[in-house]
Parts: sequence; structure tokens; C-alpha cells
Amino acid sequence: MRIDLSCPAEILGAELPARDRPWVDLTLLNGTDRGIDSCEATVRLLDREGQELGRTVHRARALAGRPYGTFRMTVPLEPNSDAVSVQARLDKVWFEDHDVWRRNEKNEAEYEENALPPGNDLNALRYVAGNGAAGFPSQQARLWVCVCGRPNGNGEYICRRCRRQKEMIFQQYNRESVLRQVRQRERQLDLKTRFVREEAAQMQRIREEEYYRKQAEKRRRTRLGAALLLALLLFGAVTWAGVPLLRILSADQAFGENRLEDAEKILMALEGFPGAAERIGQVRLAAARRDGNAALGEKTENLDGEKLERIAERLRREDAEAADGLLADRVDLRRAEWLLSRGDVDAAEALLGTLPAETAGLEALKTECAYSRGAAEKAEKHYDAARAVFVALGDYRDAAVQAKDCLYEQALEKTEAGDYAGAIACLEQIPDYLDSQEQIAKNHYIEGLTLENAGEKEAARQAYLAAGAYEDAAGRARAIRWSQAESLLAAGNYEEALPIYREMDGDGDAREKWLLCATEMARAAYRAREYERAAEILSDLPEDTKDTINIRTRALYNGAKAAAEQGDLEKAVEMMERVAGYGDSNKNIRNWRIALAEAALDQGEWEKAREWLAPVADHSNAQKLMRRIDKAEAAAQKSAETSPEDEHAEAEKEESGESGGQE
Repeated sequence: MRIDLSCPAEILGAELPARDRPWVDLTLLNGTDRGIDSCEATVRLLDREGQELGRTVHRARALAGRPYGTFRMTVPLEPNSDAVSVQARLDKVWFEDHDVWRRNEKNEAEYEENALPPGNDLNALRYVAGNGAAGFPSQQARLWVCVCGRPNGNGEYICRRCRRQKEMIFQQYNRESVLRQVRQRERQLDLKTRFVREEAAQMQRIREEEYYRKQAEKRRRTRLGAALLLALLLFGAVTWAGVPLLRILSADQAFGENRLEDAEKILMALEGFPGAAERIGQVRLAAARRDGNAALGEKTENLDGEKLERIAERLRREDAEAADGLLADRVDLRRAEWLLSRGDVDAAEALLGTLPAETAGLEALKTECAYSRGAAEKAEKHYDAARAVFVALGDYRDAAVQAKDCLYEQALEKTEAGDYAGAIACLEQIPDYLDSQEQIAKNHYIEGLTLENAGEKEAARQAYLAAGAYEDAAGRARAIRWSQAESLLAAGNYEEALPIYREMDGDGDAREKWLLCATEMARAAYRAREYERAAEILSDLPEDTKDTINIRTRALYNGAKAAAEQGDLEKAVEMMERVAGYGDSNKNIRNWRIALAEAALDQGEWEKAREWLAPVADHSNAQKLMRRIDKAEAAAQKSAETSPEDEHAEAEKEESGESGGQE
């Protein structure tokens, strides 16, 4: 496999065209920290043998590729029934800051894919690194391949696709480390399972011990009760001749047999008799407990809210010393469930607010109340309030889906009301929900129609571009763009018309009008003696005409002469060499290079002087100057090699010689 590591975007996937969808959808990833505005791609359709069935080169604009984010690109291409795959590559990428990347085969590097076949190794890797993992990381000659399958340059320390760090990837996701982590997690799971089993066995032992203890206590109480009953019978017979006491004993027997209503009737008839009042409280509390426990096991739809309220009051009121507040709280919790089932969320929440925080099941019911409140708000079309509730509920039930649906329903309402921007803002928050992408495109399209009918052509064009491949949005955008260019051309505004015709190259006579605008602009610049600008205007044409060649040549020639007159010989040489052979250009180039070399010689820059002379080394003047450079450099080197002592000795020798001559 080959890849251009300098490419700022990566093609993640491509969908084959279809009869009702004559285009290829490309999914791309922006691997840079700069926004991408436009891409040019070459797309090919291939059959089962890899033979090419169709090809197109297309540039898509207004892509809004956010830094390190995914975006989509649509390439028009007729479908072919024999096509089984799509092959795509990026040739050019335009950034939002107007910088341009171009494909260069010199930047391509060979690499081997690290994709693992389905099996134990791939399952283990995805267990540790996630479902996006493709294979173990691989270090190769010019690059390294990430666990996600993306090749990265050796100088890159973060994967462009998954944004993982290289050091972490090679440490944690190599085969040995992955298998070690899997084994470790298996051991942890085994220990956890063993702990759960032991804990369950221990709880079973505790329950059995408690059961046997209660049974023993029950037998002890039964024996004690029988003895007490016998003693009371004897005492009553002796003290009151038996009748009231026998009724008390009868009430106690009914109480022991759980005939609580019968016990209460007997005791009410003995009100005032010693011990009757206390027994009435105990009987009523037992009845409340019985009714409360029965209510806890009843289905919610079979409950009676008023009855539950009375049971809770009795559990808290009867026999205050032995009142069962915990059971009363549980009964109130059931009443709150009953209220919620009838849609009275306010009453249910108010009742839950009176219960202690440690009440079992309280938080779960509060959460259910919140969910019901969100559903009610949504039913009333109070979407913002409903969504706030569902978002706060996190992953409870389908709260996350309901939160998305609130935005979706709100967007549909805004579309109906003509608030297309508001609808798009809602849908962009849920791009993967239902047909949100299609709805976004639809809103852009309808907004474009509205703006176009209102005469706001440029705003309408931008809306059509944002609609992408929706219906005839692309055609309408190009029609508006063409009319803009035609109006500018008719008004003689070549500077603004030129880039429009250039971007529409391939439509109608756009190329001819592009050349016309560039030629007229260059002529105007030439007449204004802006020679460099005239040449620059004609530097990026798709083809040349006789006029463009003539204007560019004369502009460069005269621009070079003007630069030389202003003393900028370097610029003069650069411009004149672009028209070498025209007129006396070669002579001027030679003279200016020699002059620049002489200036470098005067500054002691020997190598720079030689560089200026190299292209004109065959000329005699250049050769003379080259000898001067060599001589000057040699003299400078000799002077640098002579020590101060040698210079002093030489000076004394010269003085001695002079004095001897005088004598």
C-alpha cells in the first residue's frame, strides 16, 4: 500500500452510486488543526477484477471540515451495475485560511497494513483498545501504523485518526501487553465471581440461622403464652368471678389467631377494663401492619390512595411507643407510585419530599417522576423544558433518545414556522438521529428558495451549497454563481469576475471568460506600468493564448528593467530570467549578474560572488572577475594565516634594509 503522509485529510469511506443517487458519498477526516473549505478528488469505479469502469475528477466546496473532525463530500458519478468498489484519492485540499495542499508522488511512502483477520487476536485487541481497533501497532521504515489502522509519519507522536499517543499505543496495545491485560481481567472476573458466590452462601447461612432463631423464639412465646393464659384464667376466676377476664382472654386468643377485627370488637366492649386500652392499641397497630404489608405486595393499579394514606397514619399514630415508621414510609412510597400511575406528578413528588432520604426505592421513584414530568412537558410541546429534564436523567431508560427527539420535534416545528436557521441549529446537535441529515439539507434548500425569491442571491447560494446534494440545490447554486459572474463581466469588473469563472471551469464557456478577464486585467496593469502584477495575474492560467504570452513576456521584461533602474538587481535578474531569450534579455542578465558579483566581492562574500557568476561563467568579463575573486580570497586567507610576531619581524627586517641603504 502507498500513502501520502503530507495529505491533511483522510478518506474513511466511499459509497457506491445508485440509480436514484448518481453520486459517490465520501466520508473524510480532517487530520489538522485548520479548517478545510474545499477538496478535489479523483474517484474511480472498479469491477471484481479491479478494472476501471468509470472515473471523474471533482472539486467540492464549502465543506466546513472542522479541525480533527469528520465531514462529507459528494462527487457526481453515474452508477454502473458491474461496479463493486470505489477507489478515491485526494489531489488538492484548500484550507479556510486560503492555503492549498497538492498531491506530490515524492511524498508517498510504502507501508504494510496491520489489519488482523477475525479471530482471537482481534477479539482480544478490541476488548482492550475498543471496537475501532484494526490491528497491533507496527513500526515501519518511514512510518508507523496505529492500532486503528492509520499510517503516521515517524515525526508524528499522535495518531491523526484516533488521536492516541504513539508511546501509549506501542506500550499498551502490542500483542504481549494486550494478551497480558486480557488474562489479568479474566482473573479479576474469576475472583469477583468467586467472591459473589461466597457472599451469597454466607447470606444464605445467615438467613437460615435467623429463621431457626425465630422459630425457637416463636415456640418459647407460645409456651409462655399458654402458661400466662392459664395463670390469667385462674386469677380471673378467683378475682372477678371470670366474665370480663374471660372476654379479655378471648380477645387475646383472637389476636393470637390474627383475627384482629374480632379482637378489636371484644376489647371495645370492655373499654375501661384494666388492660383493654393497651390491647386495643396493639390490635390496631397489628391491623395497620397487616394492611400495610398487604399493600406493599399489591399491584399498583389495584391500590386505593385514600386507604394507603389511612394505613400510613395509623402506623405512625397507634401505640406511639411501638409505631412502625419504616413501614409507614414504605406505604407512602407505594402511594406515591399510585399517584404517579394516575399522572399526578406534582402530588407524587410532594409526597416523596416528605420521606427520609434512606427510604429504599426513593431515588428510583424520584427519577421516574422526573421522567414522567419530562414526558408531560414534551406532550405540551415545551421542548426546551422537556429536553433539560431528559438530559439530566442521563442513561435512564430512553431519556437520551427522548432528549434527541425533543430537538427533532422542535426542529420540525421551526421548519413549519419558517425559522430554518433555528431548525438547522437544533438538528446539528443530533446529526445521527433519524433523518436529521436530510432534514438539515431540506432546511438549507428551503431557506435558499426563500432567499432567492427575495432577491438575496448570494445568501441563497450559500444556503444551496449547504444543502449539498439535496434535490437540485447544487444546480441552483451554480446558476446563481454564473449569473453573478456574468453581471460582473458585463460591468467590466474583471477582478471579481475572474475567480468565479476560474472556480466554474468546465461549465459552458467559463474557461474562455476566465482567460478574457485575466487578459484584460493584465493589460490594465501593464498600461499602469504595474509589470510585476501583470505577470502575476497571468501566472496561474489553465492554458496560454498568443495575447497572454505576449503580455506576460513584455511585463516581465519591462518589470525587470524597472527593478534594475531602482537598484534592485536581484529582482531584476529573477524576472528577466523568466523571459530569457527575449530581446536583449540575455545581455541584461549577464551584466546584472556580473554587477551583483562585484558587489559581493566588495563585501568579501566570495562564495556568493561565485554563485552570481556561475550561470555566465563562459563570458570573458565573468572570467576576469572570477580571477579577481580567487586572488582576493587567497590574499585574505594569507593575511589571516600570518601571526602578529611574523608581521613584527618582517617590519624590523624592512627597517633594517632601509637603514643599510642609506649608509
